Amino acid sequence: MRIIRIQLLLALTLCAHTACTAESTSDDEATAADLADLPGIDDHTELVAALAAEVPEDDAATFDTADAVPTVDEPLEDSDAPVIDAALPLLKFGLAPRASNALRAAGIESWRIMQTIGNASASAGTHLQDGTVNGHPYCAATDISVSGMSSTQIANLLERLAKVGFAAWYRHNGFDHWVGVNHIHAVYANLKMKSSLRSQVWSWLENRNGLLSNAIYAFHHWTAAARAVVKGKFAQSAHGTTNGGSTCFVGGLYCGGDKVSGSSSTLYRCTGTGDPTVVRHCANGCRVNSGTDDSCR
Repeated sequence: MRIIRIQLLLALTLCAHTACTAESTSDDEATAADLADLPGIDDHTELVAALAAEVPEDDAATFDTADAVPTVDEPLEDSDAPVIDAALPLLKFGLAPRASNALRAAGIESWRIMQTIGNASASAGTHLQDGTVNGHPYCAATDISVSGMSSTQIANLLERLAKVGFAAWYRHNGFDHWVGVNHIHAVYANLKMKSSLRSQVWSWLENRNGLLSNAIYAFHHWTAAARAVVKGKFAQSAHGTTNGGSTCFVGGLYCGGDKVSGSSSTLYRCTGTGDPTVVRHCANGCRVNSGTDDSCR
């Protein structure tokens, strides 16, 4: 009996330090398959070259606070054909419009964006192109310079990035199982992306490092509100498998199925940080209105 108890204790201890997965795992929890494509450490030759060539600007004070407000993700078309819209110009080639707008909201200037689409032959493929939307080739992953920033400012930036929808890590040489150039690696959660990036977002949601080791990430721990934004954005992209997830305006009223999940005969209020709140169950159905709040019939 004593041996059985010891074996049980060892099994429970192992589960506390590994990704034990039950057959009843919900859609909001990562399975072993979700984490199967976590990348190793890429060859960041292109990033090293970009860092060497950068001309830093004195904007570090921007990140003295962790304040940021998530942007509204407008609809995207998976197409090589340019789409004429009123969106702001991309901060850098290789960004999807949603990711570019979110980086702006986090306070990122174009000079800090070091790599979007990258094709280094020795790379694990993390920065290969994920697709083309509205005529823009994009990669859901972005590498960001931390030049001139203190550890506190870097932590604030990680919090800001999560608040606008990025699963992001500070890659600090010798820490959190990273070896290589110091930078922030960020993945925008509401985009269609390759399997390795999907695995990274799942890893981030479990407070792990997004690398093959899948170890607990120690540098920064995000607030529940920031985590909810990334989780919500990832759900909108059906866990990185579609670009169809346009988002609702926070505080706006929507029928279920119109940018919010829920019953098509119920009116909801957009929260921007996860599930919408119920405003009213519509006895005669819910009406989708163009350019204004939805309403009960």
